[in-house]
Amino acid sequence: MESPPMPHDDTPRERCDVRAAAVRQVLIARTRERLCEACARASDAEAPTAVSLRVENADLFVITPDASSLHDVGPAQTSLVDLDGRVAGTAWDRRSAPSSDTAAHAAAHRSGAGRAVASCAGRLAHASTPAAALHAVTDQDGSPSSTHEEPQHHTRSTQ
Repeated sequence: MESPPMPHDDTPRERCDVRAAAVRQVLIARTRERLCEACARASDAEAPTAVSLRVENADLFVITPDASSLHDVGPAQTSLVDLDGRVAGTAWDRRSAPSSDTAAHAAAHRSGAGRAVASCAGRLAHASTPAAALHAVTDQDGSPSSTHEEPQHHTRSTQ
């Protein structure tokens, strides 16, 4: 009598794919958290503001909804977006929509100008950190003050 076939273990490639997917999810979650930590420390802007942060080792970024106060934005309100501006992962709260400036953020991330992008009142800034991008976009002349990190940033009108 012949034995029934034994189920085979996952192949090394399948195990590698599972690990890579798990690492990617951790990187996305950490990016959401880092973005919201920066939002909690941000100064309030007079106009709706959005900020995004590139996910390490991925062609993705996390973006906030439009918010007059970023202090209350948490990871559950952020969305995952690809570099073409398409939503790759909705906000966990299922109510928040990505910023209306998502396309402009995607273009800035695609250009590779900086890891973080902020937009406010038709202005867009990119920098190495979310805090620096937010400061640059909300500062009247678009440049960081001497009390903040000196980012490589660029501001432009999105209108």
